[in-house]
Amino acid sequence: MTIERPMFAPVDPTRRHLLTIAAGGAVAGLIPTYARANPGHAVDPAFALIAAKLAADAAHCEAIDGQDEAERDHGFDSDVAEEACERCSIACQAVNKADWRLATTLPTTLAGVAAVLRFANEIEDAGNEWPNTDAVGRDGWHYQLRATMAAAVEALIKAHAGKAVQS
Repeated sequence: MTIERPMFAPVDPTRRHLLTIAAGGAVAGLIPTYARANPGHAVDPAFALIAAKLAADAAHCEAIDGQDEAERDHGFDSDVAEEACERCSIACQAVNKADWRLATTLPTTLAGVAAVLRFANEIEDAGNEWPNTDAVGRDGWHYQLRATMAAAVEALIKAHAGKAVQS
């Protein structure tokens, strides 16, 4: 069953582009630190999902800028503006999919768990939102993120305990 998630417009489209770039730079700077701390990070999907989220945000920001330009140059009701609006909607849907994959995919390292949690806070610190921000309970993005991160930590504890027994 596919659940349609509502799309949220950026808090401030002119500011969002700069904030996305800043958040991306911050995370990109942290990844080498995590990599040194945990050489197995390359197999952790968390890092690829963060990169995919950043790419989707950048594409969405470009689509927002394109829509603004088309509406300004060709008029709000023009075919050009409507096509730009459709591209913006598609880019927004891609962001929402990236958001939900990040919230529902188990990191396979503690470094991945830490990276996802820090990244989520950086997005919010920048004034941006996640999908279904207002949803409370199991349907909410934050609920899913917490449940996924807890499950990842539990799996890592179990795997570590199994290795300790084998030693």
